[in-house]
Amino acid sequence: MSKYDEQLAIFEAKKAGENKTVNIRILERGLREKLATGEVSELDVQAAAHIAKSTGSVSARALYSKIKRATEHANETKQTE
Repeated sequence: MSKYDEQLAIFEAKKAGENKTVNIRILERGLREKLATGEVSELDVQAAAHIAKSTGSVSARALYSKIKRATEHANETKQTE
C-alpha cells in the first residue's frame, strides 16, 4: 500500500467520525500524481476539497478545481460511450 493510499484510508476513517490525522502533504502529492495520470475519482475530489478547506492556499484550491474538472470530464466521456 502506497503512502497516498494509507492517507486516503485515514481520510475515509476521519469522514466516518474517527479521530484521525491526515497528512496533507502526502495526500496532496498523491492527488497531483493521480491528476497527471488522469486516474481521479469522486473520493479524490472529496480529498482535494478537504485539503483546500484545511490549508486555504490558492494552490490547494486550484488542485481541487482541476481534479473536479477532470472527474466531470471522465464522467461525461463515460456517458457518451
